[in-house]
Amino acid sequence: MDIMIPEKVLFETEVYEIDDDLKVKKGDVKITESRIMFRSNGNAKLLYISGIQMVEIKKENRWGFLLSGSILLVSSAVMYLLGIEFGVGTFLSALMFFVIPTAFLLISLLLLYWWFVTRSYLLDMHTNFGKRLRIRSKSREDLYEIANAVELVKMGAVRMLQRRESMTRETLI
Repeated sequence: MDIMIPEKVLFETEVYEIDDDLKVKKGDVKITESRIMFRSNGNAKLLYISGIQMVEIKKENRWGFLLSGSILLVSSAVMYLLGIEFGVGTFLSALMFFVIPTAFLLISLLLLYWWFVTRSYLLDMHTNFGKRLRIRSKSREDLYEIANAVELVKMGAVRMLQRRESMTRETLI
């Protein structure tokens, strides 16, 4: 069963949402004249725009992945150089100078790849009852559009525009 929206949809885009339990869900955001609806496979969230207290956009760089990947990459290079310098005489030295650095190298490449993939922008919407909705997107423009649409609805600019349109239609008729 699909949730029907009786209001006019002002803005719609595809983003990621992060729950409080840090599960990431891909879905789409629809902003209507009075609420925001986030729909993904399995759930839907409705948030009334009048309940939003603060909107914040920030870049989430994930520096931990970059730092740990770089440290492991440098340490594997040092261990390889030590292996070349001292040579391999026993099984323990082969393990120490070639097997462990290879594992470090693979893990560091995975961490650097994960850092590159997960860098994104984050839109935090804080509500007046202590909840927080976090929306993630690779595109900063999508999040700015969502934030601008929320602010326009909060100011009442959308309803004022609709009243002006209906007034001009009545005067034209």
